[in-house]
Amino acid sequence: MHISCPIRSESKRAFQTLLLCFVLGILYLLVHTWTLSAAEPIPNTPPTQKPKQPTPQDTLQTSPANIALTLPTEPDPNQPPLGWVTPSGDSTQVLDNFEYPQLLGSYPEDIWEGRSGWLYSTTPKDEVYYKIQKEEGNLYLSAQTEGHAVNFGRKAVIKFRGRENNANLRLHKKLRWRWRVHSLPSGSDEREGNTNDSAAAVRLVFGTNPISGKSLKYIWSETLPVGTIIKSKGQYIVVLRSGKQDLGKWVWEEVNAYEDYRQLFGGDPRSVDLLGLLTDSNNTKSFVKADYDDITFIIPRPNTNKMIPDFMLDNP
Repeated sequence: MHISCPIRSESKRAFQTLLLCFVLGILYLLVHTWTLSAAEPIPNTPPTQKPKQPTPQDTLQTSPANIALTLPTEPDPNQPPLGWVTPSGDSTQVLDNFEYPQLLGSYPEDIWEGRSGWLYSTTPKDEVYYKIQKEEGNLYLSAQTEGHAVNFGRKAVIKFRGRENNANLRLHKKLRWRWRVHSLPSGSDEREGNTNDSAAAVRLVFGTNPISGKSLKYIWSETLPVGTIIKSKGQYIVVLRSGKQDLGKWVWEEVNAYEDYRQLFGGDPRSVDLLGLLTDSNNTKSFVKADYDDITFIIPRPNTNKMIPDFMLDNP
């Protein structure tokens, strides 16, 4: 007779359960280990090491905006040089900037006119070689000729405090403009009558009588040194620029016409009647070309030193 042992059966069942748990545990460990190995490794940065922060020097070296700021820039030829004082309001009066878009290739004959000959007779319009031109959005006056001389002028009337009057150099002492010479008269010398041609000239006329009138003429000469002064009857000619150094470039000029008049003629000037421009080559028979723009009368800022008592000035 076979008698089963209940204790042995219970032990066998417990052993099987324990074995199953063991196998499941091994499988879990294998799956977990495979998952960790498949993930992207994370760099192990020592806790004492911090990521490098960009310094201001690094920013300046790598920022495109800052790199652009360090690049040299050309001055704007349409604006006066940096450092020039341009007072606001009535202190700055533009006589003409040639903004006549409807007159390209011509000129405003109700404002400007040509004069030629020893009697300064009115020049027919088709013989006037001063024309409004346009370049990169800017309008200016261009003059070119070969073997001719036409004075191009207008009344020097400016608006001050709501009233229009001839420019008064005792108030608007400075005259500013810009010009550009492309071609100089070959063999010119403004001191001699038979070679008296200038690539560009700006003239202030005081009195319209050719006998008693006076004028200040500022020129761009081919040969004469800057600073040369020539007296011719009732006119003084002042060489502001000379030669080919700035040929083809817009050049700004500013003169204290009031002080120039006092120094050359003596006394205070009367009001300016006319402002004239001249590009000519009737003596040298050569080709000349020049441009003009932004003719402006300016009241200069007061000399603050004159407002300070002498004992407060740093005099030697």
